[in-house]
Amino acid sequence: MQERAAAERRAKLEHIRKQVSSGALVIRQMTRAERAKWAKQRAMLEATFTRPERTRRDSVLRNRRQRADRLLKLAELD
Repeated sequence: MQERAAAERRAKLEHIRKQVSSGALVIRQMTRAERAKWAKQRAMLEATFTRPERTRRDSVLRNRRQRADRLLKLAELD
């Protein structure tokens, strides 16, 4: 099961690399204006969160970061 998931992740990463190299996908840093816009929206949303919603959000973000780290490590191995 884990081997299949790893193979799927590698395939997705390869697809992204091909898109980037062909110019079909552009990965760029956000501008200051974009960061400010999204920070403001995030702050407004987070102000309405209940404690359980904040806990769940923190868990989701932590899992997302861990997944991204694992994908980066896999990409480095290829």
